[in-house]
Amino acid sequence: MLLYRKLACWARPLAVLMVIMSPVGAETGPPRVLVSIAPLHSLVAQVMAGVAEPELVYETRQSPHSSAMTPRQLKAVVETDLLFWIGPELETALARLLPRLRDDAQAFDLHDFDGGMTLLPMRDTLFSESEIGDEHDHDHGDLDPHVWLSLDNARVFVDFVEARLVEHDPDNRSRYQRNADQTRTRLAGLGEQIDRHLETSRETPYILFHDGFQYFEQDQSLNGLGALVLNPDIPPGPRTIARLRDLAAPYDRVCLFREPQYSERWLLPLVNDLDKATLGTIDPLGQLSEPGAGLYADMMLRLASDLAACLGDT
Repeated sequence: MLLYRKLACWARPLAVLMVIMSPVGAETGPPRVLVSIAPLHSLVAQVMAGVAEPELVYETRQSPHSSAMTPRQLKAVVETDLLFWIGPELETALARLLPRLRDDAQAFDLHDFDGGMTLLPMRDTLFSESEIGDEHDHDHGDLDPHVWLSLDNARVFVDFVEARLVEHDPDNRSRYQRNADQTRTRLAGLGEQIDRHLETSRETPYILFHDGFQYFEQDQSLNGLGALVLNPDIPPGPRTIARLRDLAAPYDRVCLFREPQYSERWLLPLVNDLDKATLGTIDPLGQLSEPGAGLYADMMLRLASDLAACLGDT
């Protein structure tokens, strides 16, 4: 009896010690995943469906180019296990937070998952920088970072996300693989829907305010003439308006597109100065869609329908 009491006396402290010493943080469940922008977040959320929810860094209407990071965003960066982002060419403020990542966290940028993607160089604007007074430090580098606007590139990204999640959370391998297969199937169907939207719209010329759209443009064989500015925070000047008038003169109709985060007040003088111009909105960051797994399809279909509304016969 005395021996039993002595053993019982040691049992509780020993159990507590074993709990303290056990590797609680090691492979105990799905990784905490953080994704920079809504289109990529949507694709990651589809692959993680039924396992866990990835967190989104940039909220609706925040620009990844210039928005300051909030305490919530800083906390998310500090606590994440895996970060998926494009890179400093796009998410400028996020790039400055990467030193805050834990030592065992991993950040995957475009150069980690671009194998098999079609990558396009940044294009010159329609008019030289000196002519539009666009001296600035807003620089994407040599590569156009808006890769998610290509459905083929989106499929490559899904493949990469699937592999990384399986690697970090093998217990949920079958769920990730099944979700990724379903996502690739949805992307194929999405391509067919977009094609139907744009079947009568491919010949009409259009001009972009800011050039963040060429992946979609090339995927869909659209007739884009180019972009007015590299830096969307600086309005086009009088010389740009005059040159735009000359550029549009040969065409029966021209659409001028802005992104929702940029005020139309800079573009209305251009439209008013062109007899055959129409102002439209395109949303390549999904800022007009509800964040989550369904955003990518909603954003891409919205792009197609908004383009068709301005470019099409109806």
